[in-house]
Amino acid sequence: MMKKLFAVLLSVLLLCGAVSVLAHADFGDYGGDYDFGGGDFDSGGFDFDDDDDDGGYYFYGGSSDSDSDGGGSSILGGVILAAIIILVVYMSVRKKGKGSAPVMPGAQATDPSTLRSMSDYPALDPQFSEAAFREKLSNLYVQFQNAWQDKDLTPLRPYLTDAFYNKCDRQLDAYRQNRQTNRIDRPSVLGVELVGWKQEAGVDVVVARLRTRIVDYVTDDATGSVVRGSNTAEKFMEYEWDLVRTSGQISAEGTGTTSQSCPHCGAPINVNHTAICEYCGSVLTTDTFDWAVREIKGLSQRTVG
Repeated sequence: MMKKLFAVLLSVLLLCGAVSVLAHADFGDYGGDYDFGGGDFDSGGFDFDDDDDDGGYYFYGGSSDSDSDGGGSSILGGVILAAIIILVVYMSVRKKGKGSAPVMPGAQATDPSTLRSMSDYPALDPQFSEAAFREKLSNLYVQFQNAWQDKDLTPLRPYLTDAFYNKCDRQLDAYRQNRQTNRIDRPSVLGVELVGWKQEAGVDVVVARLRTRIVDYVTDDATGSVVRGSNTAEKFMEYEWDLVRTSGQISAEGTGTTSQSCPHCGAPINVNHTAICEYCGSVLTTDTFDWAVREIKGLSQRTVG
């Protein structure tokens, strides 16, 4: 019993330190140094998210604005967080047995009962194809990882809402400033599930879950050496994507490519081809007439190798 208690307390100390120093990884900083979610948290785990969280693994720290009410709330918040960590680690150790590494919780998955079935959506959009939509998300995932590695999210501008684009670009600034590159090798989408849809505040929302496999590590730009992570271990990730589109829109037939006119100069544009109007140079987004990612949650990570 004492050994188990010691292991729990040691894990708590390590994890408390990890709150401020754990390294993020992959597009949007959802992966990390510790596995999370998975079998012990099939219901979605605990969700410590807020509207301005920096990643899907909600024990991850990072810079955040301090409250202006002094240190009392910070101390109380730290005590509460420590208590939650103790509870989570104790539950994990208790379920997994001695000598097993604790599995941290991932983000809380959306309850499917709060969504409508995707089979109902063609009543609003007869051209909508689940198969084409899943394929589109698979392609987008690979594009997201490539752009993150290139440290340039401009090509993704049409596919992200303004708020989510700005959030991800702020996260990417850490790599630019540190002169490091988050490399993502062999990104692969293993499965895409469309959980359901809903309408809110004038937009249609589709919730999707993606199961993927990546090799994820960070290198120094000057030397090329690996400074964090492994260039051989594979990470099996599960994400939840929220995609939004202005209600009342109809999908284009065929490949899903959307042809529109630039709202600034009226020139014809292909928003799946470029994020910039080649005539007037305006930055373009698609959420008014096509799907854009509003939020991503990291539900689980499992590292092999």
